[in-house]
Amino acid sequence: MVDQARIAAKVEHARQVERVLLWLGWSVAVLGIGGVVAFSALWAIGDLNAEQAVGAILGTALAAILSGASTYGSGTNVGLGAERLELAVRTSASAAPAQRSEPAPG
Repeated sequence: MVDQARIAAKVEHARQVERVLLWLGWSVAVLGIGGVVAFSALWAIGDLNAEQAVGAILGTALAAILSGASTYGSGTNVGLGAERLELAVRTSASAAPAQRSEPAPG
């Protein structure tokens, strides 16, 4: 029973981590869009030449996409791991009473 409580606590913690990572992944994407808009505005008012602006916009967009996607993917992976662990616990818990009722071979 102690093991099941400990595993249930770990599953709940994994789900909290999943929510934080998914939120962080979307936040990085929003910040990246904000960076692209800021560099576009600087280009539009003439503070950046075309080469600087394109480099800054592409660099910001690619960095935001890569870091946001990896963070979001990590959150999804943690969530799937929690689901697998919970399923394994439920399966073993439902199989345990059936195994006890069978007579020992011999």
